[in-house]
Amino acid sequence: MSGFKSLFKQTFIYGLATVLPRMLSFILVPLYTDPNVLSVEEYGRVSFIFAYFVLFNVILAYGMETAFFRFFNKEEDQEKVTSTSAISILISAFGLLGTAFLLRHQISDIINIELQYLNLVFIILLLDALVIIPFAWLRATAKPMRYAVVKILNVAVNLGLNVFLLLYLKDVAEHHSVFNSIYIPDFEINYIFISNVIASALTL
Repeated sequence: MSGFKSLFKQTFIYGLATVLPRMLSFILVPLYTDPNVLSVEEYGRVSFIFAYFVLFNVILAYGMETAFFRFFNKEEDQEKVTSTSAISILISAFGLLGTAFLLRHQISDIINIELQYLNLVFIILLLDALVIIPFAWLRATAKPMRYAVVKILNVAVNLGLNVFLLLYLKDVAEHHSVFNSIYIPDFEINYIFISNVIASALTL
């Protein structure tokens, strides 16, 4: 019975930690569709870029998480499995995104994404790739609470920064000079991706 309770508890925690990040995009829709925050054209641009996130997150993971679980439970030397998987992701992510960065001008022209956004996208993709194996390790070693806390922290930071930077930064900057240096007019799309960069970096 205790085993069943443990399974139910872990399933609930992992499920919650998986669903919350995916709900973030829905939670932010009212903010992004507010005409005082983003125009229809800007919201379309953000949605277009996020669609690429989904595609390239899959490419950068290339099934390594599934492979990690398969071999982690079979091999006696689990540390070797962890390090090999992490190094593989590290090399492939830096290799692919490093090449993409060198070709960023051409890529920007091909996929019609402004260079200023593309640079932030590369950083987010890299940071998200680097946490694939650490998150898989937390699950494989039955650490659901730590897994959930980090996932929920990512959502909280991302959501909080989006709200602050898009809704309140302008007013705060007018009354507090310390914020003048980080407030830039018509910089909303950049703020969205900067929020993602900070949340992903903190998660890593």
